[in-house]
Amino acid sequence: MDGYHQHQYLEGEVRIPSGCAISGIIDRSGKRFSGSDAITSISVMHDRSNGLGGGFAGYGIYPEYEDFTALHIFYYGSEAKRKTEEFLEEHFDLINLSKIPTEKHRAITDEPLIWRYFVMPLPTKLASSQLDEDEYTARCVIRINKEIDGSYVFSSGKNMGVFKAVGYPEDVGAFYRLDDYKGYSWTVHGRYPTNTPGWWGGAHPFSLLSYSVVHNGEISSYDANRRFIEMYGYACTLKTDTEVITYMIDYLHRRQGLTLEEVSSVIAAPFWSTIECKDEEERNALTYLRNTFASMLITGPFSIILGYNGGLMALNDRLKLRSMVAAEKGDKVFIASEEAAIRIIEPNPDRLWYPIGGKPVIAELYTTGQGGAHGHQLPVSGL
Repeated sequence: MDGYHQHQYLEGEVRIPSGCAISGIIDRSGKRFSGSDAITSISVMHDRSNGLGGGFAGYGIYPEYEDFTALHIFYYGSEAKRKTEEFLEEHFDLINLSKIPTEKHRAITDEPLIWRYFVMPLPTKLASSQLDEDEYTARCVIRINKEIDGSYVFSSGKNMGVFKAVGYPEDVGAFYRLDDYKGYSWTVHGRYPTNTPGWWGGAHPFSLLSYSVVHNGEISSYDANRRFIEMYGYACTLKTDTEVITYMIDYLHRRQGLTLEEVSSVIAAPFWSTIECKDEEERNALTYLRNTFASMLITGPFSIILGYNGGLMALNDRLKLRSMVAAEKGDKVFIASEEAAIRIIEPNPDRLWYPIGGKPVIAELYTTGQGGAHGHQLPVSGL
C-alpha cells in the first residue's frame, strides 16, 4: 500500500473541530456569580482550540467603580507604559490604577505588563471636544492603540472587563483568578487561529467601550468591512475579522442608534429572495437596511456572542455554518458552541434550542425592560 493510502483516515476516525469555541451565561435577575461556570463550560470544548488564545468578558464585576471606565492595558515595555500614562493623565482623571492580579501558571508564558485604570474624562477636555463621554473615550482608546507602540488597550467599558491571553481558556481563567470576580454575565472564547498568529492582543474577546465579541468562524468580507468602518475613525490595528465585527456593532448600535435586531439584519442580512417574501412594512425596512449599510454585510461562516451592559446577543450567519445552541433555566440563559458545554453546568435546562441562522437571540436583565431571552427558535432536538 502506498504512503498516501496508508495514512488516509476514514470518516469518524479523526475529529476535525470547526475551529474555536464560544460560551456565554447571563443571570437576567442581575444576580452576580463567579467566573468558574464560564471556565467549566469552555473546558468541555478544549479540543476546539489549540492553546493559542483564550479569554473572558465579565459584566457587573466592578460595582464599586461602576461610574468609571475600566481600562485594561497590555504593555510591552516600560517606555510604552510611560507614554500611555502621560496620555491618560492629559485626558482623564485617574481614580485608581494597579496591576491586574494574576497567578503564575505553567501554561501561560511571555506575559506582558498587565495594568488596570479606572478613569473618567477630564471635564474641560470633554467639554472642549464637543463629544459625549463614550465617543471621547472610544477616540482616546483608538489613539493609544494606533499611535503608542507596545501599548494595547484591550478593555474599555464600565463595570465590565476583558481578560485574555495566549493559552487554553481554562488556563487563562486560572491565570487571571476569575474565581475571585463576580458578574451577572460572562462570555468566553477558546481560539483556533487560522489567518493570524496567536498573541495576547489577538485573543478574544475583542472589545470597545462596553461591547465585547467572541467569534467562531471566518469572514470572507473582512477587507470590504474594514475599509468601510475605517472611514468612520476606527483603526483596525489587529488585522482580524473579530475586531472589525466589534467596531461595526459599535458603529451601528451606539453611533447610528439601531436596535440589536436591526444590527443583526445588517451584518447577517436576509437574502433578497427572503426579503421579497415579507409583508410590505418589513420588506421596506429590510431593504432600507441592506441598501444603506451594504458594506457591513458579513459573509462567511460565523457564530458570535455579543456582550454589552445589561445583556447578551447570540447570532449565527444566515446559513448557520457554525454551530450554536441556547438554553434557559430559571433566570439564566446559556449559549455555547456545543450542547455539552451547557449541560456540564446546567444538566436539566427548562428548554434548549438551536437558533435559526441570521436570527438573534437576545437575553437582557429584567431591569432593561426586555425580561427574557427572545429570538426565533427551532424545535428542541439532539437531546
